[in-house]
Amino acid sequence: MESEPLAVEVVQFVATEQCIADPSLFRAVRDFVAHDRKEKGLTAQYWGASVERPKEFYWILLWQTRAHAAAFEEDPSYPAFAQRRQALATAPVLVVLVHLSGNPLRCLEAPVTEVDVYRAQAAVAETTQDKIHRLTYRIESLQVPGFIALSWGVALEDVSRGAFIAGWRAVEDHLRLGMLEDHNVFRQETEEIFDTLEELFATHVCFKPHEATEDLSLGEASG
Repeated sequence: MESEPLAVEVVQFVATEQCIADPSLFRAVRDFVAHDRKEKGLTAQYWGASVERPKEFYWILLWQTRAHAAAFEEDPSYPAFAQRRQALATAPVLVVLVHLSGNPLRCLEAPVTEVDVYRAQAAVAETTQDKIHRLTYRIESLQVPGFIALSWGVALEDVSRGAFIAGWRAVEDHLRLGMLEDHNVFRQETEEIFDTLEELFATHVCFKPHEATEDLSLGEASG
């Protein structure tokens, strides 16, 4: 029997000035998840700030299955965690749970990761997702120097949402994608997709794996 793919939780938020000034606030929240979900399905965490917008953070949690992610949301500890997580942000935190194709670790552990989190117009959501799926094959076939890997998936709880990540050797390698001879076809396809999106967060992130410190409660912070 084929095993269920990892459930990947993509969290995006714009950090408060306090969060930026005191990195231990975000670390304490990551530490809590690491300890609370130890041996309960959480396999890894990666985090980092947008290269282009340093106040914008991305936090990736990898769960063994969708059920493990759901179990955390149903745990009595979750409301306090969600409140503390929201306190890091200037606006509502965006959370998207997806089954990503391929091996997302190759993307997250690359020197730089292209991250696109989006919401399509509801009326054309399925068509848009199909177009994005086909586009992933085209990107892989172009064999751009510096390209490492990509992963993509539709949100498990909202077919209009999705996430795309790609590992690159450098930001410049990704930008070089627009200089290829057959880029006109690629550009036309991407523009058709962009026209159907209601929301898009697109950036580059140099992800770091979270390394948990001592067992801390949400009321404490680590250095």
